[in-house]
Amino acid sequence: MKGSSTHTIQKKAVRYNYVRFESVGGFHAFVDDEVKVLSTHNRPVLKSINEGTQKQIEQGTQWYGSPPPKSISELDQHTRFMGMHLADEVRAKIKKYLASYMRLLDSEQMPKPKISYNDRGLGMFSFDRASVGLFKATRINTLTPIDSTITQLNIELGKKQTRTTVKKVFAYLENKRTHLPSMRLYIMAGANAHVQGDELLYVGLACHELIDFLQARGVAVEVNVLLGTYFNHQISMAVIKLKSFEDSMDTNQLLLLTSDPRYFRYKGFKALIALSNHFKLAIDTGLGRLTESMGYEFVQVLNEKDTSRGFVFEQSYSLDSAAKEVKRIITTYNETNHQSN
Repeated sequence: MKGSSTHTIQKKAVRYNYVRFESVGGFHAFVDDEVKVLSTHNRPVLKSINEGTQKQIEQGTQWYGSPPPKSISELDQHTRFMGMHLADEVRAKIKKYLASYMRLLDSEQMPKPKISYNDRGLGMFSFDRASVGLFKATRINTLTPIDSTITQLNIELGKKQTRTTVKKVFAYLENKRTHLPSMRLYIMAGANAHVQGDELLYVGLACHELIDFLQARGVAVEVNVLLGTYFNHQISMAVIKLKSFEDSMDTNQLLLLTSDPRYFRYKGFKALIALSNHFKLAIDTGLGRLTESMGYEFVQVLNEKDTSRGFVFEQSYSLDSAAKEVKRIITTYNETNHQSN
């Protein structure tokens, strides 16, 4: 399929099967196409999942988050993150919880670039700063923007002998890195059956704070979502590019794919069946499981193949675990970055 590529890597006793998708739309098209050609084993599995979903809905379960869905059709048409009322509350808690971490990281690990001024000719000349203390042998006019521009041009062309009492008039960025820093981030989506629906919120919201923190410090971030399962000594994984280095972040897509139980426990389940079918695997009705540190282990295999290192935001279903993931990624990235300089 256009915009995707299929890979298989054998690593000791585990086979890693994965498909890379360049867009969320490409991923959804892949799932829709694959479920139309399911094997004789996997077709009844999808039917069983749909029947189980219907029973869950009839029982008014909270497994799909709050509020519970009213029909399978509602789940199938679910494209917008519906828990934003709860997300706003959780985001405020995460911001408060992360505040002490962020202050420490900002001061000691990765300070935000800031404008500083000097009198040594380093950086760009700031006419606005110099004009505050201009004095002249001839008349200086800065009453209007046009007058100010004419005055500035005359000074730069050497037509007016002008001086300023302000000594530090050259602006430059402190804490700016000498290279173009970047991070390739992988977010492990989904959860095993015992995790309550609303607990999935922490992953996407904490990731949003992490991305904002990095981009404010000039770090370009690529975001990929990992959605997969493990069974029979094999991992089947979708690697979905959610944001390239130069793109802005689509908050709805981030929360929908990583933190929305309605999405994962219906469309995500269909995706696990589709991935297994694509690799000619027979998945059972339990749909395999998310193993502990599955994201770490998978990306470690990718890091051995790719030239650039990826960082993983692993499964996190509480404020504490999400905050620790944010702190760990920023600290590890900064240490790795310094070692490479």
